[in-house]
Amino acid sequence: MDFELLTIGERKIIIGIDFGTTYSGVAWAETQRPDRRIAITSWPISETNREGESSDKVPTKVRYAPGGALQWGFSIPINAPEDEIQEWFKLDLDPSLREMNDGIKDAVQRGRDADKLVTDYLSALGDHLQYTLREKLGEGVVNNTHLEFVVTVPAIWSDLAKDRTRQACLRAAGLCASKFPIHLVSEPEAAAIYALHGLDPHHLKIGESFVICDAGGGTVDLISYTITNLKPILEVQEATAGTGAMCGSSFLNLRFAKFLKAKLGRQPGFDDDILAEAMDRFEKITYIVPVGGLPNNKELGINRGRYSLKALDLQTIFEPVVLKVISLVKEQIASSKVPIRAVLLVGGFGASNFLKERLRNAIEDNIVIMQPPNAWLAVVQGAVMKGLAQSAPETLTVVKVQNRKARKHYGIEWQVGYDDRIHSALKDRKFWDGLGGIWRVSVMKWFIKKGELVSENTPYFHSFDLTPLVSSGRLRKVSTLVYTDRTLRDAPMVKDNSVSGLVRVEADISHIPEASMARRKGVDGLMYYSLSCKIEAVYLSASTQYTLLYNGERYTTVSAEYV
Repeated sequence: MDFELLTIGERKIIIGIDFGTTYSGVAWAETQRPDRRIAITSWPISETNREGESSDKVPTKVRYAPGGALQWGFSIPINAPEDEIQEWFKLDLDPSLREMNDGIKDAVQRGRDADKLVTDYLSALGDHLQYTLREKLGEGVVNNTHLEFVVTVPAIWSDLAKDRTRQACLRAAGLCASKFPIHLVSEPEAAAIYALHGLDPHHLKIGESFVICDAGGGTVDLISYTITNLKPILEVQEATAGTGAMCGSSFLNLRFAKFLKAKLGRQPGFDDDILAEAMDRFEKITYIVPVGGLPNNKELGINRGRYSLKALDLQTIFEPVVLKVISLVKEQIASSKVPIRAVLLVGGFGASNFLKERLRNAIEDNIVIMQPPNAWLAVVQGAVMKGLAQSAPETLTVVKVQNRKARKHYGIEWQVGYDDRIHSALKDRKFWDGLGGIWRVSVMKWFIKKGELVSENTPYFHSFDLTPLVSSGRLRKVSTLVYTDRTLRDAPMVKDNSVSGLVRVEADISHIPEASMARRKGVDGLMYYSLSCKIEAVYLSASTQYTLLYNGERYTTVSAEYV
């Protein structure tokens, strides 16, 4: 069916949400008009003024005003007490990242409920989205059209943090609140779809490779892609496993705030309002910042309520953060097994000319540094394009990511027959199997290893057997624990302290008649259940879909609890 002829009931509205550390963006498109991607640029400044602020994005901030009313984004009053404003709470979803960067310790408040903050913020964001859609399309169209959400997450996040984001979206009353599907896509992949689609196709060649550097507010994600096909659509595959770190533009803001307090904090009249206004201007990458109310001071560089940052000041603030980004780009280029033609900078920090010039001077001359237009919106625009492609793959795909490289090992622990030639180092771990009458030992079965290519369209099957004693009671659940290895080493044979549980996949089989469950008599004379099961895993951009297969039946309602 031609998508131009879809009825209201058949068409969809695809909504991309770039939930950022400091700013968030929303864009949408109808499947009937996929080329018309619309970003929300009008935001509330109060309960009564729903479109009072014009901006491509909205601050990721909330405040619980006296009386409990939620204020968010631009609706938080300028004079609101600083200690009442909650920000940077996105980073609370993945506490493990604190180990990656000490600077995060200063940015993230302790003891707050990150899940509630994220849910409340996304509810407010979703409520404004619904208002905007009704204003643009009409109540009838919105009420009778299927919505699908594509939410972006940092690729360097843990699976638990990604799942917490998804669960917050499902709870958000103004968003989907479990009514509509929600998909996750990694931020660099969304940015790549947008950026690569905008490149001049006449200058692209099969086999050429690019680094996408998505430098946002809190995280910097990098991934390399190799072009595998140009027509009828641009197809790419990952050239190397993605990398990243906590070194986005927000860390520049923290350093600037510390710098300004140290430089001007003792001047008469310096207060939080002056700091807030200066921070706002600095975030827009301007280096003459307002300090209205402070007296002129030629030595400090204050003149007529403005403070001019000197080149040395900028270097002091920028250098550690910029050097980290340069290091990440160099590592990504070095780890690629194919020559890199260009680095594409996207994201808010990616739009910085300072960062672009420093990168240009730091890497080989034959590698081009590019900044696609509207780099700040690359992620949210790419999210919409990804959602459109998922909705109608044959007609709406503009850039297809064929294969990705696994970022870590994935596997399960299973029992094999003990062989002294192979398992001599595990002699102390062997145990007697009363069912088969042999010695066994538990080892790791890695079904995907770090660096291996995984395809979004190819399911991976992992077999396992359940043989509990019948005398232990009725078998009501089938479950297995998926493990991952946190190190950079080759996949180990056995589980050790560096191998940790990733997700418990569990399905309820209590409805299956017990009489239909296979049983076997063991060598020891006892009766055992004998269930042969399979887990089907489909690895997507930023999530995994699990299905349990048992006795010819697919259990698509498998619960996956991240641990």
